[in-house]
Amino acid sequence: MSKKTVEQTVLEIIKLPSGDYAMRKAGEDEPLITVNLSQKVIEGLNGQSEELARMILVAGAKMMSELSLESVEASEPPKPVIH
Repeated sequence: MSKKTVEQTVLEIIKLPSGDYAMRKAGEDEPLITVNLSQKVIEGLNGQSEELARMILVAGAKMMSELSLESVEASEPPKPVIH
């Protein structure tokens, strides 16, 4: 019985020169997810805008991971039924 494995990827959260926050694969330049907070939101967060962006990015990464896992599980052949 072979078991498929899900590739593990190291992700990092960065602040872009534009002030946006992004999540990318470690060692790569291209962001996977980018968060742009409006100035109004930033001002209303009392210095917690980085925390909000982190929470959004982590939620996005979790969803991507879960969908990837579901895709791997869906591609596995059905298990035989033994009577």
